[in-house]
Amino acid sequence: MHIVRYLILWISFIILFSVAALGLELIEGYKITTSEYYGLRNIGFIFITMMFLIASVFYPVILIPLSIVISKIVTVALGRVLLYSMLGGIGGIFIFHKFYSDHFIQEYDLNISSSILIFGTVGFMYALIDNYLQRRQSPLR
Repeated sequence: MHIVRYLILWISFIILFSVAALGLELIEGYKITTSEYYGLRNIGFIFITMMFLIASVFYPVILIPLSIVISKIVTVALGRVLLYSMLGGIGGIFIFHKFYSDHFIQEYDLNISSSILIFGTVGFMYALIDNYLQRRQSPLR
């Protein structure tokens, strides 16, 4: 059942991450009006495909081990929800800086808080899905 749980979490993460990256791009990336930036406006569906592929590789390499460790150490559901939300927000900072260079951030007045909120919400939703799946597989309900 653990394999099924992490497979469902993998699929959930791919969808959540792709939607979050698309949302960030729609909120912040659409402010960038130069052809120098390759975002959704310039490369379209390829942007979505790249986010899907990044999430597909990112999850088994980093998040499966992290999820296993967190589920072993943090047994309280609220603690995991808060931890995943914080990790999502921190990931949002990292992703924001990977998407947009300092030049674009200053020139187009991009706001990092939108990325923190979006990816923090992704962490929150991921934690809820993880908690639901963990409770479902637990013999003591």
